[in-house]
Amino acid sequence: MTFLETDVQGSDHICGDLMDDLTAIEDGSDESREFIGNAHQVLIGPQGVTLTPIVESEDDNSSPAAEPTSYTLAFKHFREVLEDWEAFILDDVMDDPRSEDEY
Repeated sequence: MTFLETDVQGSDHICGDLMDDLTAIEDGSDESREFIGNAHQVLIGPQGVTLTPIVESEDDNSSPAAEPTSYTLAFKHFREVLEDWEAFILDDVMDDPRSEDEY
């Protein structure tokens, strides 16, 4: 969730780019892809999608020299999360009264 809120935010373009990266790995057009956002690095390769925080959160009690915690997800799961987030942000834009032409 932190990745979505801090790196993807309200950008359906980033969602689309990440889904395109997944497709490129799945169909063999590329061996790996990387995305570096505000707070996470995303590596997409044949073994799956790895999310690594660029900076550990302040409430983390680990030593400064400790490696950030990485999470590895399957393509299918990562794609589903991105699709759900994209639907959420696009629905939010549709519900936003500021998006209407009132000016």
